[in-house]
Amino acid sequence: MKWKFLIVCFLAVSPLFAQEEVPYDLEAVEVMLDAEVNGYRTFKYAIRNNGPETAPAGTYRVFLKVNGKMISFDTKTSDIASGKSLVYASGEKFLANQPGKKLKYRLIINTKDSKKSNNKLKGEIIL
Repeated sequence: MKWKFLIVCFLAVSPLFAQEEVPYDLEAVEVMLDAEVNGYRTFKYAIRNNGPETAPAGTYRVFLKVNGKMISFDTKTSDIASGKSLVYASGEKFLANQPGKKLKYRLIINTKDSKKSNNKLKGEIIL
C-alpha cells in the first residue's frame, strides 16, 4: 500500500521537475523623471534582458505604479534581445512645480523568467 502511494506521489510531482527553465532574465533597471515640458514631467523606466537568449514578445508584462496608482502598463510587449534594454514612458503627467513632493514608485515585470528577484524595483523620487 505504501508503494502505491509513493508511485502516485512520484507521478504527480515528476511533471514539475520536467519543466524547462526559461533562457531569459528580465530586470527592472531604472525609474526616472523626464525633463520638464510645459510645466509637467513624466516617468521613464527601463527594463533589461540579462539572459543568454531573446525574451519573446508577449511573454512578459510591465507595470508602473506611483503612490499606489497604476499609471502605466504594457501587456503587448515586444522582443528584447540578450543584453538589450527597453525604455518606456508613462502617459500620465505630474505638475513639475511642487518642490518637495514625494512620488513613490514600483516597477513590476510580470514574467516567468529565470530570476524573479530582479523583476521588481521600488523607490522614491522628490520633485
